[in-house]
Amino acid sequence: MDKRWVFHPPNRILQAEIANKLKISHLLAQVLINRGITDILTARNFLQPQISSLGDPSLLPGIEKASVRINDAIRKKEKIVIYGDYDVDGLSATALMYRCLRLLGAHVDYYIPERLEEGYGLNSDAIKKLKEGGADVILTVDCGINACREAHIARECDIDLIITDHHQPGCEIPDAFAIVNPKLSSSQYIFSGLSGVGIAFKLAWAIGQQSSPQKKVSSEFKDFLLNAVGLVALGTIADVVPLLSENRILTKYGLSALQHSEIPGIRALLDVAGLSNTTLETFHVGYRLGPRINAPGRVGNAKIVVEMLTTTCRERALEIAGFLEQENKRRQDIQIEIMESAMGKIEKEVNMNETHSIVLADKKWHPGVIGIIASKIVEEFNRPAVMIAIADDLGHGSARSIPAFHILDVLECCKEKLLSVGGHAQAAGLKILPENINEFRDMFNSATSQKLNRTDLLPVLNIDAEVTLSMLSKALVSELARLSPYGEGNPVPLFAAINLRVVGQPRRIGSTGKHLSFYVKQGDTSLRTVAFGMGNLVDKLKQNGNMCSIVFTLKINNWMDSENLELEVKDIKFNNKH
Repeated sequence: MDKRWVFHPPNRILQAEIANKLKISHLLAQVLINRGITDILTARNFLQPQISSLGDPSLLPGIEKASVRINDAIRKKEKIVIYGDYDVDGLSATALMYRCLRLLGAHVDYYIPERLEEGYGLNSDAIKKLKEGGADVILTVDCGINACREAHIARECDIDLIITDHHQPGCEIPDAFAIVNPKLSSSQYIFSGLSGVGIAFKLAWAIGQQSSPQKKVSSEFKDFLLNAVGLVALGTIADVVPLLSENRILTKYGLSALQHSEIPGIRALLDVAGLSNTTLETFHVGYRLGPRINAPGRVGNAKIVVEMLTTTCRERALEIAGFLEQENKRRQDIQIEIMESAMGKIEKEVNMNETHSIVLADKKWHPGVIGIIASKIVEEFNRPAVMIAIADDLGHGSARSIPAFHILDVLECCKEKLLSVGGHAQAAGLKILPENINEFRDMFNSATSQKLNRTDLLPVLNIDAEVTLSMLSKALVSELARLSPYGEGNPVPLFAAINLRVVGQPRRIGSTGKHLSFYVKQGDTSLRTVAFGMGNLVDKLKQNGNMCSIVFTLKINNWMDSENLELEVKDIKFNNKH
C-alpha cells in the first residue's frame, strides 16, 4: 500500500537555541520540537526524567476523601473489595492496590468481571454479590466513571463506592462516595493522561501518606512504591496512553523496576517470556508480556493474573505463568483462524473501491479476540473496522480506527441500531442484535464515506527530518536513545534520505525470503539497510543504477562482536518521487 510522507517543518532558530543550551545535536533538538517540546526546561526534563518530578497525589480531585475513607476502613477492619478490569491496565492496577492494602493490614479482596458474561466495568449483580459477601467499601480501578446506575445500587446496599478511573467522564457523574479521575471538569491536576494503574499508584501513595502522622510515607512503604512502578509500567505501556509527562517518568523507572523486580509473579512472567536477562523496553511489554497477561481475560477468566501478581509463593507464580503461556498460545491459534476467516470475507464481501470502512460478522468468531483482529484489519487496509462475533443471538463488536477518524462519534450516530456502545476516538466496543447488522453496516459505511476521502485512507509516515547519510553515526544513535522509552505520543524517530543510489546486490533474507537487505550510497557514505516484509521489491532494486528514497529508523546491529550502523527501512519510493 502506498504511504504518504509527511515531513515536520524544520525550525532552525528553535533548533539552535535548544541544541546550544542543552549541548545536544540540532537533529535531536528538532525531534523534541516535533514532539511539542519547545522550551528549555521541558526539554531538559524530557531528556532527564526524575521520579522526584511526579506530582503530589493530593492534587488529584477526590483523592483525599478516598484515602481517608480507606485508612478508616483499614483501622475498623471493614472489608474492602477492589473491583478491577480484565485488561493489563486493570489487572496491574488491581494487583498494585491489593499489595498496598495488604501491606497496611487491610481486610481486602478483589473482583475481576468476566469479559463475556459480565462485560466491562461495574455491574449491578456483582455489587449485590459483593454486599452478600460482606463488602463495606468497593474501590474501582480502571473503571466506573460512567457507572451512574451502579453507584445508586451501591448506595442502596450501604456500600461506600470509591471510583478511580482514567476514562472520559460522561455528562452525568456517578453519585459515589469519592471519585478520583484527572479528567473530571473540576480537576486542576498537572497531567490528565495517566493510565488506570497510574491513578491507582497515586491513590496508594496518598493512602501511605494518610497512614503516617507526618504525612510522609514510611521507609517500608516507600520501598513498596518504588517497586510498584514496575506494575505501573505494565499497565501504562499496554493501555497505549501517551508516554509523556508523568507517564514517561513512571515508564522509564518502571521498566527498570520490572527488570529487577522481586515479585514472584513478575519473575515467573519474565521467565516464560524469555526476558529474564533482557534489558526491558516498551516493545517487550507491548508484545511479549502484555499479550500473556491479557490472554486469560480474552479466552477465560482473568482473575488468575491478579493471583500471579500478588502471590508470595514462587512455585504457584511459575504454575500460573505456565498457564498464561498456554492460554496465550490458545489465543494465538484462535486469532490465526479468525484472521484467515476475516481476510476471506473481505475478499468476497468488500469492494475496496466503493467503501471506506470494513464491517464483518460471524457466528464462529470468539468475542474475546475480535479486538485484536479489528486492529490487524486496520493495520492491513488503513480503514476503520468493526468486527462482530455473534453468540447466543447477540453480536459483540470491537471497533478500531485510523488517526483521521473518530470512531466513537460515528458509532454514536448509529446508536439506533445498537444495544450499547462505548470507548474512545480510536477504539470502541458495542453490542448489537444480529438482525440489525446489515443496516448498521450500511449506516456506518455511509458515515465513513462522508467523513473520509481517499487520501485519508493512505497510511501516513510522519517524518522527523530529511537527512543525508553523512549525518548518521553510531554516536547519533546513542544520543537519540535519550528519547526512550518510546510509545504513544513519543514514537521512534523517523528520518528520510532522498536520492540514494542502490549499490551491490540486493538480496532476500529470512527463512522464507520475505525480507530484504541492500546497500545505499550518497556521496562517499554507504550504509546497509534492512526492509522487513519487502522481499518482493528485490528485482526493482536490482535494476542497474537504480535510485531510491527511503524512510527509516536508525539501529545498531550487534553481530559477531562488532557493532555496525544500520537503517531499518519503513518505506521505499523509486524514481526520486517522495
